[in-house]
Amino acid sequence: MDIPIQYPWYRRAFPHRLTDPSLAEPLTDWPLIWPFTSSFPWIRPSFTRWFNWPDNGHGEMRMEKDRFVIYLDVKHFSPDELSVNVSDKFITIHAKHEDRQDDHGFVSREFLRKYRLPDGVSGGDVTSSLSSDGVLTITAPRSSPGPERKVFPVLIWYNGYGLYAGPVHLF
Repeated sequence: MDIPIQYPWYRRAFPHRLTDPSLAEPLTDWPLIWPFTSSFPWIRPSFTRWFNWPDNGHGEMRMEKDRFVIYLDVKHFSPDELSVNVSDKFITIHAKHEDRQDDHGFVSREFLRKYRLPDGVSGGDVTSSLSSDGVLTITAPRSSPGPERKVFPVLIWYNGYGLYAGPVHLF
């Protein structure tokens, strides 16, 4: 039986690479060949993408004490190019530029992000706002957990016959 041998570095799971939203973003000004390989062999170029986090369109999702919040950098889009929809426990954010001419030709930009609402968050009360610096904030309040009510039908047995007595509410 052949057993493939790999260097341990490549066997490690890198979940940030699988769900890295920066893969859809354009390349930054970092050189394609890492210039510091001899002096910093343990640092790889993929780990340095976070240095320019505010400039590359990342978003942040938080579950706070009383609300669920999404922050998304959409500074390259105007408010009329953005849409936020809520359906089936999902928040969908879509933004699209029409073709625009620049120095090198035509450029268009579009993205679609979909976030699942966590349990305990109602999709009916979702609000969104766009700040002056281009940060889209979407909030959804957490529903207050009230006492859980359970309703059970109760059968009363009398001389071998079942009689329905109606529902009983338990708290």
